[in-house]
Amino acid sequence: MSDVVQAWSRIESWLRQHQCTNALSGLRPPASEEAVQSLQDAIAYPLHPHLVQWLGIHDGAPLYDAPVWPGGHVPYDVEGLKGGPEYMEEMLEEFDEQREEDPEHWILDPWADPLWLPIAGTQTGQSLLIDHRPGDTYGNIIELDYEGSEVTAVRWKDLGEMVRMMAESLDSGSPMPYSPHYSRVPQLDEGPPRHLNWTLEKIQG
Repeated sequence: MSDVVQAWSRIESWLRQHQCTNALSGLRPPASEEAVQSLQDAIAYPLHPHLVQWLGIHDGAPLYDAPVWPGGHVPYDVEGLKGGPEYMEEMLEEFDEQREEDPEHWILDPWADPLWLPIAGTQTGQSLLIDHRPGDTYGNIIELDYEGSEVTAVRWKDLGEMVRMMAESLDSGSPMPYSPHYSRVPQLDEGPPRHLNWTLEKIQG
């Protein structure tokens, strides 16, 4: 059993124990091997193994349902993932156009890359991506927020680390590492329906 599968099992157990199953019911069943292969056929680079493991647990969720992941991110299904490369291509073209129009202002790093794959999104436009570039950044989970002070920021080393830290945070009640200055704190909202929030909290000190 992979680390992703083990950690997610702990998360689902915690949610059931705390009668917080509304988001779980919104998650789709596992993607079939054929569906995952169709995704791989549509992507020009090998899918990160943690993403393949995750799809073997849940094939995402309907748009904006089941916001169990930190920050209200809802994981995409196979069909949604297939559109990731085209979306990145469009965003990179937009970045290049704006940089050409005002090169002194656009000194930021590019907010897109052909080897970044969007894997989850929020109702307010943020996205989580997996970095598929070879090297030290391989597997990094990047948060993309066009309205934030950091357009792109690495949040976790990889999807396995993200899910493991979620499980550890829920089990211990401790904050989940998120950035140098902020953490995500799990909180139960009584609703109805009862659901989990990952509140953004400034690190003291």
